Amino acid sequence: MELSCARLRGIALLAVLVCAAALPAQGSAAVRVTAENDLEYAVTVRINTIRTSKGLRKLAVRPALQTAATKHVTNMALNGYFSHSWSNGTPFGTWIGWYWPGPGYTSWSAGENLYWRSIDATAHQVVSGWMASSGHRANILRSSWRTIGVGSVHAVDPIGVYRSVASATIVAAEFGRRS
Repeated sequence: MELSCARLRGIALLAVLVCAAALPAQGSAAVRVTAENDLEYAVTVRINTIRTSKGLRKLAVRPALQTAATKHVTNMALNGYFSHSWSNGTPFGTWIGWYWPGPGYTSWSAGENLYWRSIDATAHQVVSGWMASSGHRANILRSSWRTIGVGSVHAVDPIGVYRSVASATIVAAEFGRRS
């Protein structure tokens, strides 16, 4: 599995794999999942535009990865944490298997890019942030990936690591290959 640990700080926090414990929920977050034809669609288009400009194939959207991404960002928003692990500490390599690759596959791999911003995010901001980070850029440009699923949520009055802001947008891109 192409996974590594890194903790990045800044206005927009990015992660290839953040090794952090989940924070306990303190209150509740009002979460809206962005329509799939909004931010998720725009991020997917930008990633595929970058890939084709580099001579790489476009990534096909797969519902299983889309579901994984959406459930992961929703879990992060509702539980106030930012990590590739699930809120209960289940590592990425395990929880992604709940959704990917599906029955009948003997070989598979997956990767994830995460992003959060204290206000509404645009696809340009999300993908530019990832392209400015070597680990995220490597995930976007990895020639072995064949599929993608992008999920995003907007949390109003967020909790945990997001509680210092009035609202937060959290985005996950799940990359995959199976055979």
